Amino acid sequence: MLTQTESTTLALPAWPAMSEYEFRALRHADVPALYEMLLAIEEADDRDLVQTLDDLQREFDDPWSDAEVDSLAAFTLDGQLVGYARTFQNPQPEGEVRCHLVVEVHPAQRTNELEDALLDWAEERGRQRVMLASNEVARVLRSGIMDAQAKQQAQLERRGFSIVRYFYRMQRDLSEPIPAVQLPADLALRVYTPELSDALYAAFNEAFRDHWSFDPVTADDWQIFFVGRSSFRSDLTYVVMDGHDVAGFSLNGISPDENARHGRSDGWVEVLAVRRPWRKRGVATALLCASMHAFKAEGLKHTVLGVDTENPSGALRVYESVGFKPIKRYIQFEKVVA
Repeated sequence: MLTQTESTTLALPAWPAMSEYEFRALRHADVPALYEMLLAIEEADDRDLVQTLDDLQREFDDPWSDAEVDSLAAFTLDGQLVGYARTFQNPQPEGEVRCHLVVEVHPAQRTNELEDALLDWAEERGRQRVMLASNEVARVLRSGIMDAQAKQQAQLERRGFSIVRYFYRMQRDLSEPIPAVQLPADLALRVYTPELSDALYAAFNEAFRDHWSFDPVTADDWQIFFVGRSSFRSDLTYVVMDGHDVAGFSLNGISPDENARHGRSDGWVEVLAVRRPWRKRGVATALLCASMHAFKAEGLKHTVLGVDTENPSGALRVYESVGFKPIKRYIQFEKVVA
């Protein structure tokens, strides 16, 4: 395994030389402190960075990021976690190699020096990782922020990152009339059951393959980040079937912790997928309407989802057609590595 001082291929980026902080890689034992820091950032910035402590603990050992070599944490001299950087990269990319940079700093410690030091480390580690790709492919660094994070946007632009994509968070008021669920006679709406999980996993990878910058997920990814999350509600997740074939599905969830923290009453359409042969047949609309009816029956006030504003399947238009409206915008920045 790589260490700070040596590697079978290269030395890791140097840790920042800042006397008021101590630096080391994140450890699993740091997760509770990381959770508390992310909650402070959420409150200060009106962002959603984590659902529950259990989720953060379970997702810490991410297949795309070995914390021992792909993370750097900053601590005050009395041991308080005040910032971190981490890089994420698909270990088996198809085509373009992308490394995603995440940098977060506690609101009380947001100095240019610390933020720049962590971003310096993340960018250099990301550069190392993409350059290890053995084949001749495009190599890029990515970083995503909310459009309200003007300081972070300026930091990325100074480093040569440019905007490549916009995403919306959209919301639907459930007090407004919800259309009835309508499907062609040869299709049927079912509630998710565990024996459908493998079929949904395969359908997910197939349905999103034509989407921008999509990386197929593994079976482990599917369990960790989709059906294994604390917010996942199997009883509110819907599948449209054509005989024994999955035509599309809506993976839905509710996070009581997140709702309580932010004073919300939201149900999430976490994933909406329709396979190509069944597109343009009302499958997505039927799944959205079924989900909204279910969330309303749960006593919730809103349905929320995210969308790529340039989604090639026309998802934005579908969401708008049943009453979803943008409430936040997120920006993806990219830098090509030579």
